Amino acid sequence: ELIEILAISRNQKLPQPGEESQILELLIQRDGEFQELMKLAVDQGKIHHEMQLLEKVVEKRDNDIQQLQKQLKEAEHILATAVYQAKEKLKSIEKARKGGYP
Repeated sequence: ELIEILAISRNQKLPQPGEESQILELLIQRDGEFQELMKLAVDQGKIHHEMQLLEKVVEKRDNDIQQLQKQLKEAEHILATAVYQAKEKLKSIEKARKGGYP
């Protein structure tokens, strides 16, 4: 749009004094704003990429935690069974001792 205005003002027979410099200044200002926005977009793209990598790491850690929880539950079950069997064995040993000594 600014370029069109600049082109039109150049084609006019009597350009307004200072109009071209104002348009050029505005164009330079807009270019600076555009460059800042482009830098911001690049920075945001890098941040987004880093976030995706971190999400993959978190997902892996979650899977590791779930596996460990599963293994802990299995170990808990095995230990609970072993404790129960040990108690039963102790009960039977106690009965046998009492039965042997009236």
